[in-house]
Amino acid sequence: MSIDLALVGATGLVGEAILEQLAHRDLPVGELFVLASENSEGKSLRVGKKSLQVRKAEDFDFSRVQLAVFAAGAAVSQELAPRAADAGALVLDLSPAFRYEPDVPLLVAGVNDEQLGAARERNIVAAADAATVQLLLALKPLMALGDLTRVTVTQMQSASSSGRVGVERLARQSARLLNGLEASEGPESQYAFNMLPMAGRRQDNGYTSEELKLMLEARRVLGQPQLAVDVSCVQVPVFHGLSQTVVVQGTMPITLAQAEACWQDAPGLQMDADDEADGASPVRQIRADLGVRIARVREDIDGQGDLSFWTVADNIKTGAAYNAVLLVEKLLKDYL
Repeated sequence: MSIDLALVGATGLVGEAILEQLAHRDLPVGELFVLASENSEGKSLRVGKKSLQVRKAEDFDFSRVQLAVFAAGAAVSQELAPRAADAGALVLDLSPAFRYEPDVPLLVAGVNDEQLGAARERNIVAAADAATVQLLLALKPLMALGDLTRVTVTQMQSASSSGRVGVERLARQSARLLNGLEASEGPESQYAFNMLPMAGRRQDNGYTSEELKLMLEARRVLGQPQLAVDVSCVQVPVFHGLSQTVVVQGTMPITLAQAEACWQDAPGLQMDADDEADGASPVRQIRADLGVRIARVREDIDGQGDLSFWTVADNIKTGAAYNAVLLVEKLLKDYL
């Protein structure tokens, strides 16, 4: 039995990555509708051997599909996702529009799949942010050793975290600087050949929206609202990929051998045995990978039982698109 599916935001970076993965996976999808804004209406997108014409999302009749995936940002989701849900489509939303609403499950595939059982409460489920997906794929296996008490993350955020706009901005500024010009003609911050100590909008408590997002989502997905999570986000001049240095504390000491045993067979993880400095580079390695690479695993030098490690993943292909496609597979198999 096949179902019909609509993808809203099909022409964005995440939308394109979802289509690429759908074309390579054997999913029981009948008719696939690719939707975007009026600016993209009428364009053709190649999906496997098919050429699909982009339709205007605002005019689409969502009663024609059983599943609607939204990858177009919070404003579009807030406007159109409830309409799709009311029309009977089950909505998978990748934006932050519904992530903190108590009757909308917040999902990381392979971490809290059991929450999909509540999918029909509002006909909307939310996919966690790419950074949350990356962090929790590494943390979840460690929870077999006992409860976690504190997680500290330093996150290096690439240009693609801001979508196509961020990638184009970094390319434009890099070209200008390499040609002896200022990074931009106006007051825009310099992203090329620079690191900014904040990513996201600064909040009243001193944290940024990107930092709070990871903290709140991690607690909600794990079902541990009291878990101490501290995050610092740094904007780095990298086009694609997201890197995290993580320090984990548990109720019991976590040894290197225990962690590696937990990660060995965990889905979506790759242990990097390469000791070279660029062995887990977001630039050199992960663009071809689906999954999270773990490297530089070490016990704390003071013997307090803390564990430190480095992860890297493609935030577009793995953190957003692959997580979404895995959730689509689970919804198709068990809930549609």
